[in-house]
Amino acid sequence: MKKFLNIFFAVLLFIILLLLVIPMISVYVKAPMLLSGYSSSFTIQFNSQFVILSLVLLCICFLFYRYGKYWRNLLKINMILSVLFFAAQIYFTIVMFSTAKKYNTQASFSQGLKSSEEPVKPTETYSYLSIYNEEQHIDVFRPETKSSTPAIPVILVHGGAFIEGNRTQVGYAANWFKDHGYTVFSIDYPLGKDDRHNWESAVNSVVTSMGFVMKNSKKFNVDPNKIILVGGSAGAALVMQADLGVRKGFAQSYDSPQPPLPAAVIAIYPPVSLSELWQKIDEKKNIDLKDAARKYLGGSPTEFPQRYAQLNLIDQLSEGISPTFIIAGEIDHVVNVEATRKFVKKAEDLKLPVSYVEIPYGEHVFDANPNAIAGQIEWNKIGEFLKKNHLKN
Repeated sequence: MKKFLNIFFAVLLFIILLLLVIPMISVYVKAPMLLSGYSSSFTIQFNSQFVILSLVLLCICFLFYRYGKYWRNLLKINMILSVLFFAAQIYFTIVMFSTAKKYNTQASFSQGLKSSEEPVKPTETYSYLSIYNEEQHIDVFRPETKSSTPAIPVILVHGGAFIEGNRTQVGYAANWFKDHGYTVFSIDYPLGKDDRHNWESAVNSVVTSMGFVMKNSKKFNVDPNKIILVGGSAGAALVMQADLGVRKGFAQSYDSPQPPLPAAVIAIYPPVSLSELWQKIDEKKNIDLKDAARKYLGGSPTEFPQRYAQLNLIDQLSEGISPTFIIAGEIDHVVNVEATRKFVKKAEDLKLPVSYVEIPYGEHVFDANPNAIAGQIEWNKIGEFLKKNHLKN
């Protein structure tokens, strides 16, 4: 019986280590997302916890190897795998701390061990737009401390490839901004379908929500001239489109006043060139999102070149931008990070106010755990960006 248990646990350890080491290697070699997306949950999102786990596994494998009598070759393999896993976790953690140093911000290993906060609940919900026979709603999160001075309003725009998601998927963002004294608005917008392409209505809805906040600024006690737009993934593209669209006239409010330009834009892993993204999909370098693109834009760049040209943010930079903070993952296989780098370089060449942070080995949604070192870098840099632009409460 003892021999059976020893062999059973040795095999179980081998399976566990394989499930950890193989996808971890896929991140290191920057492989497509099928494995690296899963693996990034512990190389980036939970690296503090996995340093501890790797140390525990290393100790267990050492004890098995030191005192085990059966299947010595398997015990030796387990020992090698555990050393590799531990070394890799230390490496990824060092890379994250080096990234924090590179961007001159703080990060804490112990904070990475904390669990994430529960999302806050909205204080109010309103309908801000009716379109396609659907009501589009806006959730309001007011700061805990009331003040006679108008708060800075933040509008959150969710992701979901332009065809999924809703305003409740605000994650940590609503907590952070609310805790820092901002009044937060999280919006729905019309989603793309096979028979309803939302390439115009989605961005126009974002602009309409800005007009709604401006129109009701006294009711919400906010400064309508300091609206901050924040979005992730598809939402990041929409907030950047709203900024550029208001400037160039292709984005209009439906039934609220046309708003002023946003005071700042925060774009988290944005797809800045949908035509280049389509090309990357053809080259098998990004996951296939063509179905979402068809629902959003109606078809391919060849079929609808004008639509793609309007929404390719790189091509719209000539009119300037509001102060913009962009953060992206180095190996994001959902959006095309190479296009993001082009956008940032063009903006810098034009001397436009853009700040850019790139997370090494970061996949899409690398910031799912805001307490991880990557998450700390993101939110610390967002705070610094807002302070630099005099938008910190």
